[in-house]
Amino acid sequence: MTEFNITITHTTTGKEITMAVEPHFTVSSVIEVLAESLKLKDRFVLATKENKIIGPDVTIEEAGIKEGDSLLLMPDPTGG
Repeated sequence: MTEFNITITHTTTGKEITMAVEPHFTVSSVIEVLAESLKLKDRFVLATKENKIIGPDVTIEEAGIKEGDSLLLMPDPTGG
């Protein structure tokens, strides 16, 4: 398991976060860490730069996310 860095942009605030992830991490586990560190109250999703939402049960590897990739952390458009 090789750890690597990705950049996540919080679309509400514009804040950029660099985060170390491993290929077996799920998207939901990445969101949990971000929610805790950013003290987020609402539900959020991760999306590609093309605004394609990545499912919460997909792993980083399955999503094709690689070293240096940039993702968007945005409010869940389906509501909560």
